[in-house]
Amino acid sequence: MDWRRALAPLGVPTVIIADDPALLATACDAYPEWRTEGPQAEPVLELRLKLGDDPGDEAAEAIAVEGSRLTLTGAGIFGHADAVSKRAHCVVPRRLLGDASTMAESVTDTLLLFLLARTGRTPMHAAGVMVGDTALVLAGPSGTGKSTLALAAAERGLRILSDDTLYIQLQPATRIWGFQRPLHVFPQDAPRFTGGTRLRGGKLKAVVPLPQGSAGPPLADKAVLILLERGERLGLTPLHPEAAMTGLERLEPGFDLLREESVAAARALAGGGGWRFTLAQDPGAAIDFLCEALGFGEQG
Repeated sequence: MDWRRALAPLGVPTVIIADDPALLATACDAYPEWRTEGPQAEPVLELRLKLGDDPGDEAAEAIAVEGSRLTLTGAGIFGHADAVSKRAHCVVPRRLLGDASTMAESVTDTLLLFLLARTGRTPMHAAGVMVGDTALVLAGPSGTGKSTLALAAAERGLRILSDDTLYIQLQPATRIWGFQRPLHVFPQDAPRFTGGTRLRGGKLKAVVPLPQGSAGPPLADKAVLILLERGERLGLTPLHPEAAMTGLERLEPGFDLLREESVAAARALAGGGGWRFTLAQDPGAAIDFLCEALGFGEQG
């Protein structure tokens, strides 16, 4: 017997099917903001999960992408996702039962986001902060300060879409989606963190859980594009569309797998121009300065 539940991650109708009710509950507990109520649309994506045994060893997890297929292996996990069929399946070790955050990080996020990124939700290397009903899209290379800005914004009560990756929908209209997960910043930038530490890209980061209780899925239909750079003092300079587009053209590893789609997403966000924001040392002062300069005042 199979158990199933409908979700709509990034607005895409999805069904998760499992051969064990506890396995299904654990998987779905990681996605409370994507639960659907009432009549459900025909699913576009399907993820099948099968409960397996715990491995005798702790082989490192590995992800391989070849064309339209992703393979996920290691630590008792054996999964595949196919962007053509829009289907994924995975054997999940019993040790992950009841641990929704680890299952999401190790299994379901990887498979779902691979399919979602190939279903009209193009990933962009940027943080997203909601001010009122507008998303501040904070784009810049790794190390520019996206995560510390997101943390400072969260401390001011602003809703965070993401500290690292946004998903851009172009049809039927442009929409910016967040896929909310804990923030990852250097430990010295998060003196009050309570979520432990983790290696990210070979660097030790503090794990900072986002505040709970935000209503509705994390999305915005309006956005302001902001390109980040480091400097000695805060500054904000307007950019014409061509300059804004140039600032988004460099795709870092992982974001270059969907080059054509990424260019189209960048063009949509840069079409109205943007801003060049020079950061100094204090991320809190930077968020305050940015909101005031853009006319958002104290909005949350």
